[in-house]
Amino acid sequence: MDDFYADVLDHVGRTPREFGSVHLHVEPVIRDPLGQATAVVWLQAAFEPLAATPSTVRVMGRQKQGPAQRLLGQFPLPPLAGGRVVRWRLPLELPPELDEVHVQVESNLHPDAGRVRPAWKLFDTLEIPKESDMKAVSGEVSMGVDLGESLLNSMLSGGLSLSTYVAIGPQASPGSMAVKRHAAATLPTAFIAAVVDGPVEPLSDLQCELVWEPGMALPTASAAPSWGTEPTPARAPRALNPFRTCYTCGFEGPRAAYERATICPQCDAAWM
Repeated sequence: MDDFYADVLDHVGRTPREFGSVHLHVEPVIRDPLGQATAVVWLQAAFEPLAATPSTVRVMGRQKQGPAQRLLGQFPLPPLAGGRVVRWRLPLELPPELDEVHVQVESNLHPDAGRVRPAWKLFDTLEIPKESDMKAVSGEVSMGVDLGESLLNSMLSGGLSLSTYVAIGPQASPGSMAVKRHAAATLPTAFIAAVVDGPVEPLSDLQCELVWEPGMALPTASAAPSWGTEPTPARAPRALNPFRTCYTCGFEGPRAAYERATICPQCDAAWM
């Protein structure tokens, strides 16, 4: 729609996940040998007005192949009203046994909220049945969906979608339906960021940088941080595969469509 705010996170290649009223993307978390770490979180509102109830961001450190976990902090969401997009830096203490950071947003929808940015994670909302499934023996055709209130709210907030298909054949009866849960429904309830070793700039408190608001020019696609990090060294050119593959869930998509994405659009695993 023309009245949507610019989807800045997608524009700069930080594919967002939608949680409640906000879009969020977390970069890989950098940790130094002493366990000091920095998480870089990108945020933009998906709905307005924002709820009066304060929204929070909960950060958990977890062990990918083990039971270890630790609460790293819980922080109030920075102001996002009016289309603001921010890049947030969080200082963390991350023990060596933890190799993932889960960032969970607790953000409710205002009763009068309306969508102000396109939804994410609403893919393939209608599934067309295969020809082999359409062996019509009887003329009965049924199609229907019965959604509970919580499921409907999840769909409207962009966190979940539903795939339905028409049931045709001898086993179809009036009023019957076939409902398939979309892959987005099985996604984690948090944004999962990998932990990488590297130098960490000392940070005594939260830092919040305004990336964009209405009236500003859109940032460049690279959107390099302005807080003094070293530029990434140039790499020798190499031949690119026309497809990008996620080795976590097996998703494969055309490189032309997913060139800027930093995470898999199906399971949110980091795309290297």
